[in-house]
Formats: sequence, structure tokens, C-alpha cells
Amino acid sequence: MQAESPSSPQDSADNDDEELRRVLAASEAFDDDLLALLRAGWNTSSRRSTICLAFCRSAIEHAIAQRVLIEAGLTGTALSLIRLQFEAVVRAAWVLHAAKEDWLDKFSAPVPDGELSEPLMGPPIPAMIDAIGAVAGPAATELKRLHGTVKVMHSFVHGGVHLVVHALRGYPAGKLTSVLQNRNLLSLMLANVIVIVSQDPGLRGSVGRLSGLHAACMPPLQR
Repeated sequence: MQAESPSSPQDSADNDDEELRRVLAASEAFDDDLLALLRAGWNTSSRRSTICLAFCRSAIEHAIAQRVLIEAGLTGTALSLIRLQFEAVVRAAWVLHAAKEDWLDKFSAPVPDGELSEPLMGPPIPAMIDAIGAVAGPAATELKRLHGTVKVMHSFVHGGVHLVVHALRGYPAGKLTSVLQNRNLLSLMLANVIVIVSQDPGLRGSVGRLSGLHAACMPPLQR
């Protein structure tokens, strides 16, 4: 019996490229369903829900842009959006679960003409995650884990060494697949925020359905 020849580095690279294409297609289908959930759950009955859902919409926009840019080969810009998506998801959850009324007052106060400064932005992201943990412990644990990976992506936002190395060498397909899977996990967490803030009993169970339907584009430990 003839032994199988070991796979070559080229074979491995081809497999990584094929998996990336598969996850890109699966992620697009997930995005479509998440946008449908956002439309169904849109609720502007209070300042809290309005601000929360604005962050949700922004997070989905950042996530879609990541996917589109990766598909177009513009991966450096796509990687810089990881931080934007992550922070929008954290802020959406924090506004829902932990923001105080006085912060909502200051954040939503009208800005005088010609005034360019931001209103009160709230505590730092790690403190927001801790506050979320008091209400949604498992979500906060996952956000802390993802925060560790997002820190590396700050280099792409601020013009650090990771950006330079990426510009010279590119980013392996296997790592881009992991980026998309983590992006999708963040979006699944965001789906839970949307369901809660919608106050629509008809949307209960939506997160479980999304998780089951789109398990193939989630991180392996989430399947």
C-alpha cells in the first residue's frame, strides 16, 4: 500500500484560502439575519433604548465593513475596524445594563452651535465591561477575553508596528478567518442586546436560533 504523501505548505495555504471564502459567505448570511433582527427590534421609546440601538447599528456597520474589506483584499483597514466594532458592542451593552440616568442626561444634552467637544463618554472600556459583569456575567467574561485580542489591533488604528509588518507581508488567510469568527461572536452577543432592548416578547429565542443557524461561522469553541 502506498503511503499518502504529506501535505505541502501550498496545500495548507490553499485550504486556508478555501476556509476563508467559506466563512466570508457564511458571515454575509449571518449579517443579513442580524440586520433583520435589528429592524424587528428597533425601539426608540426611551433615551436609553435609542442610544443603545444607535450603538448596535454602528457596531453592525463596522462588522459588515470588516467583511466587505477582507473580501476586497483591503485587510489592513478591515483590521483597524475590529476596535471600533468591539467598543460599539461594549457601549451598547453598557448603556443597556449599567449607564446611570445622569450620564444619559449629559450624553443626550443638545450641543451648542460651534461646539466640537464630545459630551461625557463614560468610563473606560474595561470599567464598562466590569459594570456589565454585575448584570451579565458570562457576556462580560467573553468581552474580557476578546478585549485581550483587540488590544493588538490598536496598532492598526495608531500606525504601529503591526500595521507596518502587515503592509509588507500581508495577513495569513487562517488568521483572517479567526478575525471573522470573533467578529461574528461579537455580533451574536450584540443580538442579545437587541432582543433585550427591543422589549418585544416575540423576539425571545432569536439569539438561540441565530446561534444554531450560523454556528459554522462562529469560533470553534462556540459550535
